[in-house]
Amino acid sequence: MPWVLILLLLAAPPTNLPAAAQQPSGVTFPTAKSVDAVQSCLTDKLSEVGEVAAVQPERGSTILLVRGNPEGPMVIELTPQMVTVTTKLITGARAIIKGCV
Repeated sequence: MPWVLILLLLAAPPTNLPAAAQQPSGVTFPTAKSVDAVQSCLTDKLSEVGEVAAVQPERGSTILLVRGNPEGPMVIELTPQMVTVTTKLITGARAIIKGCV
Protein backbone atom coordinates (compact mmCIF):
# COMPACT_ATOMS: atom_id res chain seq x y z
CA MET A 1 0.00 0.00 0.00
CA PRO A 2 2.73 2.56 0.82
CA TRP A 3 4.27 1.92 -2.58
CA VAL A 4 1.06 3.13 -4.22
CA LEU A 5 1.42 6.47 -2.44
CA ILE A 6 5.04 6.80 -3.55
CA LEU A 7 4.21 5.89 -7.14
CA LEU A 8 1.43 8.47 -7.20
CA LEU A 9 3.78 11.13 -5.82
CA LEU A 10 6.40 10.29 -8.43
CA ALA A 11 3.96 10.24 -11.34
CA ALA A 12 4.76 13.08 -13.69
CA PRO A 13 4.70 13.57 -17.43
CA PRO A 14 7.91 12.41 -19.13
CA THR A 15 10.45 15.06 -19.96
CA ASN A 16 13.65 15.15 -21.96
CA LEU A 17 16.40 15.26 -19.36
CA PRO A 18 19.93 16.43 -20.12
CA ALA A 19 22.57 13.68 -20.22
CA ALA A 20 23.98 14.75 -16.84
CA ALA A 21 20.61 14.18 -15.19
CA GLN A 22 20.30 10.65 -16.59
CA GLN A 23 22.70 9.08 -14.09
CA PRO A 24 22.25 5.52 -12.88
CA SER A 25 20.20 4.91 -9.75
CA GLY A 26 20.76 2.47 -6.93
CA VAL A 27 23.57 4.19 -5.02
CA THR A 28 24.16 2.44 -1.68
CA PHE A 29 25.75 3.76 1.51
CA PRO A 30 26.62 1.41 4.41
CA THR A 31 25.91 2.66 7.93
CA ALA A 32 26.37 1.53 11.52
CA LYS A 33 23.69 3.94 12.78
CA SER A 34 20.10 2.98 13.52
CA VAL A 35 17.38 3.56 10.93
CA ASP A 36 15.79 6.15 13.24
CA ALA A 37 19.04 8.10 13.66
CA VAL A 38 19.71 8.15 9.90
CA GLN A 39 16.09 9.10 9.17
CA SER A 40 16.20 11.98 11.61
CA CYS A 41 19.45 13.34 10.18
CA LEU A 42 18.37 12.94 6.54
CA THR A 43 14.96 14.48 7.16
CA ASP A 44 16.56 17.50 8.82
CA LYS A 45 19.25 18.03 6.18
CA LEU A 46 17.21 17.16 3.06
CA SER A 47 14.38 19.46 4.10
CA GLU A 48 16.69 22.28 2.99
CA VAL A 49 16.53 21.03 -0.64
CA GLY A 50 12.91 19.84 -0.81
CA GLU A 51 9.89 18.53 1.04
CA VAL A 52 10.61 15.22 2.81
CA ALA A 53 7.93 12.57 3.41
CA ALA A 54 8.51 9.28 5.23
CA VAL A 55 6.71 5.95 4.82
CA GLN A 56 7.36 2.85 6.93
CA PRO A 57 6.34 -0.13 4.78
CA GLU A 58 7.53 -2.63 7.42
CA ARG A 59 9.06 -2.59 10.86
CA GLY A 60 12.74 -1.65 10.79
CA SER A 61 12.74 0.10 7.42
CA THR A 62 11.72 3.50 6.12
CA ILE A 63 11.35 5.08 2.71
CA LEU A 64 12.03 8.80 2.36
CA LEU A 65 10.66 10.77 -0.58
CA VAL A 66 12.24 14.14 -1.33
CA ARG A 67 10.05 16.20 -3.64
CA GLY A 68 9.53 19.82 -4.55
CA ASN A 69 13.06 20.05 -5.93
CA PRO A 70 13.63 21.44 -9.46
CA GLU A 71 15.71 18.33 -10.29
CA GLY A 72 12.78 16.04 -9.55
CA PRO A 73 11.95 13.63 -6.74
CA MET A 74 14.43 11.37 -4.97
CA VAL A 75 13.57 8.14 -3.13
CA ILE A 76 15.78 6.78 -0.35
CA GLU A 77 15.31 3.38 1.32
CA LEU A 78 16.59 3.06 4.88
CA THR A 79 17.19 -0.42 6.26
CA PRO A 80 19.46 -1.65 9.06
CA GLN A 81 23.07 -1.07 8.01
CA MET A 82 22.12 0.24 4.54
CA VAL A 83 20.90 3.45 2.89
CA THR A 84 19.95 3.08 -0.79
CA VAL A 85 18.96 5.84 -3.19
CA THR A 86 16.65 4.16 -5.71
CA THR A 87 16.34 7.17 -8.02
CA LYS A 88 18.85 9.68 -9.30
CA LEU A 89 20.67 11.74 -6.69
CA ILE A 90 19.73 15.40 -6.58
CA THR A 91 22.56 17.92 -6.39
CA GLY A 92 24.23 17.91 -2.99
CA ALA A 93 22.44 14.76 -1.78
CA ARG A 94 25.53 12.53 -1.84
CA ALA A 95 27.36 14.79 0.65
CA ILE A 96 24.26 15.06 2.87
CA ILE A 97 23.77 11.29 2.93
CA LYS A 98 27.47 10.62 3.63
CA GLY A 99 27.27 13.09 6.53
CA CYS A 100 24.29 11.26 8.02
CA VAL A 101 25.46 7.66 7.67
